[in-house]
Amino acid sequence: MKKILKFFKFLIVLALWSALWLSLMRFLMKYIWNFDLLSPASWQTILVFWNKGGTIRTAYDYMLFITIFAVVIIWYIGLKRLYKTDFLKIMLKPFAYFSQKQISKFENESKHIAIKNLVVGEKITINDLIEEKIKEEGNKQLQKESQSLRENISKKITARKGQ
Repeated sequence: MKKILKFFKFLIVLALWSALWLSLMRFLMKYIWNFDLLSPASWQTILVFWNKGGTIRTAYDYMLFITIFAVVIIWYIGLKRLYKTDFLKIMLKPFAYFSQKQISKFENESKHIAIKNLVVGEKITINDLIEEKIKEEGNKQLQKESQSLRENISKKITARKGQ
């Protein structure tokens, strides 16, 4: 199944890239050199010129022949690169960009928490809050210890009365 999907991807990329590249090169070559890649008459003109012993003299002619050879090479390189491209990643790129933008908006906010309006009229520092919490925990511990002490004394008293 994977091979079939890769083959279909190759065919789609081949068709789209070839149509795009051929259209672009046909337009450029017709505009610059008045040479149509798909016209047999243009190729016949070059063949007649070559068979009559024509020589390439100007940079204009050199560029025409270099472009004709480069068309196929660049088409092949473009086909390989487009086939290796992950199109799903390209299609999802706008979503990734905007979600990252939202995430970065919240990441840049300050990380500290401001404690306000705990007691009206007094300013309480963090150290005061910590000491108060320690005292509360200490009182709970003392209450547990005194409760167990009371239970032990009452057990001893009831044990002596029973003797």
